[in-house]
Amino acid sequence: MTGRSPVVLLIAILIAITVSSCDTQEQQNDFATEASLPPKGFTSTNSVGDIISEDENDWRTSPIYFGKVRISPLYPNPESVDFVTLPINILQFDAAQSGFTLRANDGTLNNLILLDRMTDITGPGGYIMRFSPAVLGRSGLVRIFVFDSVNEIVSYGDLMISGK
Repeated sequence: MTGRSPVVLLIAILIAITVSSCDTQEQQNDFATEASLPPKGFTSTNSVGDIISEDENDWRTSPIYFGKVRISPLYPNPESVDFVTLPINILQFDAAQSGFTLRANDGTLNNLILLDRMTDITGPGGYIMRFSPAVLGRSGLVRIFVFDSVNEIVSYGDLMISGK
């Protein structure tokens, strides 16, 4: 019986890991479904990133990146300058090996357009992504997405673009 004990223990550990992985993937799928909903509300920030009012659904971290990456709200929001900034903190080595892309729905064809790409992640630390809301060519509430290199959603939030 002692000869089988390590095998049984190993099988139990593998089953636990598999079940845990399934739960995380299911949570990730739910997160992606929530991200695909129309924009609703936004976290209001000033020109230096201070939060004025918070939308609790904005800029949450997806289950597969939870504890590895933290995304702060876009600023300024509503936009009031030529560029908006998205701060990203990488908390673990290898958390973003191939970088991140920032995308938004183009508003007409349900396509995601590239706003910024961050590929020079060298390890834990603070990074920023920036883009001009003018590339979206519209005003109103727009959902912004952060994806990893295999198109898993990392985070999302909404930007209010004024009708200048």
